[in-house]
Amino acid sequence: MQKQKNSRRIGLILIVIIIAAAAVAVGAFLAVRNSDNAQSTQGIVLDDAAEDWSGETEDLSDGQQGIKIPGYGDITVYAGETDWKITLANPEDNNCYFRYTITIDDSETPIYESDLIEPGKAVREFEVTEPLEAGDYEIHLNISAFTMDESLTALNGADVKAVLHVI
Repeated sequence: MQKQKNSRRIGLILIVIIIAAAAVAVGAFLAVRNSDNAQSTQGIVLDDAAEDWSGETEDLSDGQQGIKIPGYGDITVYAGETDWKITLANPEDNNCYFRYTITIDDSETPIYESDLIEPGKAVREFEVTEPLEAGDYEIHLNISAFTMDESLTALNGADVKAVLHVI
């Protein structure tokens, strides 16, 4: 009888240990997966597509200090395409990160948002959420600037407007 009680206790203890080990394993898996995929405002996520860029930007500052914001003239993309070849740059003289959020016309829903782009780097090609039909649109390249420390404090940015020709 005593042997039977001890066997049951040992069996119960083993079941509890196995369940606890499985819960720890699942928790560890989810934590690793979430840390790889998360874009939290407390972490710095640099854009993997950003590459070195040494393009020249016209200096319109009249010698004043500040963040250099690139200008855009007319932009052309192909109708029905979701891969756009537009250079989204952060001039190398800046001492901040850039994040581009792109909207079309008066829409508040972005069709693209970059991760952080370091000074002297640019994203030259990216995928938008939906293709556009042929026509002319007003494109808004909203540039948000952030300090280059862990706080990622928001700095002055800009909403650069341009004409988007979809052909």
